[in-house]
Amino acid sequence: MSGVDAILSAAAADVGYKEGPNNKTKHGAWYGLDYNPWCDMAVSYWAHQSGNAGAVGRFAYCPSHVNWFRARGQWLGKNSAVKRGDIVFYSWDGGPVADHVGIVTENSAAGASIRTIEGNTSSGNAGSQGNGDGCYRRVRTRSQVLGFGRPAYSGSSPGGSSAPSRARVTIGGLTYGYGAKGDHVTRVGQALVKRGFGKHYTEGPGPTWTDADTLNYAAFQRSLGYTGADADGVPGPDSLARLLGSTPGKPALAPFPGTAWFKKNPRSPLVTAMGRRLVAEGCGRYTSGPGPQWTTADRNSYAAWQRKRGFSGADADGWPGAKTWDALRVPAI
Repeated sequence: MSGVDAILSAAAADVGYKEGPNNKTKHGAWYGLDYNPWCDMAVSYWAHQSGNAGAVGRFAYCPSHVNWFRARGQWLGKNSAVKRGDIVFYSWDGGPVADHVGIVTENSAAGASIRTIEGNTSSGNAGSQGNGDGCYRRVRTRSQVLGFGRPAYSGSSPGGSSAPSRARVTIGGLTYGYGAKGDHVTRVGQALVKRGFGKHYTEGPGPTWTDADTLNYAAFQRSLGYTGADADGVPGPDSLARLLGSTPGKPALAPFPGTAWFKKNPRSPLVTAMGRRLVAEGCGRYTSGPGPQWTTADRNSYAAWQRKRGFSGADADGWPGAKTWDALRVPAI
């Protein structure tokens, strides 16, 4: 079974699944963020269940997932022709921030309607489209589509070439793949040698990524069960974390969604992640939580963070701004 067939089979098995009270789901429990909106956790769960985690990624916050596809050169515009297995992201208000995600189940011509499976939506147009009660098959127009991620599934692209990949990726703010340079490249090579995947080195490993690194990394990926395009020797977040024990370098951070986003009273895993960082900074003003629903407690906590950063008056009103958000370093989820 190809990678795309496997993930679509995993998604189809969840059609009709209903959440419990307050967004309680098996997907959230698996991810470690239960009781949060779970559309992207469902996509990540299907990828994991089907052996496609390296191709699809592991995310709970849609904008972080969009940025991951963009960084890998796997992003398509909203009116592009799409294929089975593409990951579709929606923006309900037409803005630049993704609100919801699903997986495309059938090929679709440019601009045509798409057929999907989505978690955390409603069965029809009534009810919440981005925080509904279950997993359903949907047919949607392009009017609210933000764009598509196209995973490099195993079996989804022609093979037969023995030439090492020259692709490069950015993970945690560090570049990997042919030509990348830095101490982090040396650490990867040393970890490969330690694991017994260093046979292609004639010298080093060193600080510049070469074909030898790619060939050794591909052997490591195959040892994890990856095949085809998923074992091309270019690191993905999952395999890199499994090699090194954790993703090296600076952790990936959640992009700032804009002050207006918070004023819409959002319910999102991002609010939970933000709240946890505020507590860690000693600025928590919660009597319970933090949780996924933006509340007065979140605003009071953020105001305390703004004051800690030296802001006052209207600049410490509890509504997040870009400068204080960047300083808070909310992790991508």
